[in-house]
Amino acid sequence: MTSPATRPAVTPGAVTRYKVMAIITGTFLIIVFVGLIRYIPGLEGLKESIDPTMFAIAQIHGFIYMVYLVTVLQLWLQAKWDYGRLFTMFLGGIIPFLSFVVERRISDELTPAKEATA
Repeated sequence: MTSPATRPAVTPGAVTRYKVMAIITGTFLIIVFVGLIRYIPGLEGLKESIDPTMFAIAQIHGFIYMVYLVTVLQLWLQAKWDYGRLFTMFLGGIIPFLSFVVERRISDELTPAKEATA
């Protein structure tokens, strides 16, 4: 058994959960933004056909975003990062493609720490 002083601050499970949720959240966000093409003038017929589907996808994204926020908070608390990092991670779920960029940077930052403790 390791003592609390030598135990890694960030658990591998927290990193994995964050990575999975960042990818899922980012993917749904891109789908929601692609769905906004229905508001382009001239595509009125498309709007009526995909509105119910896009409503459901937007609702699912909202739920997924809340789960994403919980995983962000868990990772942020374990890593003891500053509030700027927390804010940037929160924005990952509402700015298209940002979740992928932030997830990659955090993954690259935490991977050496994970390998050193293994």
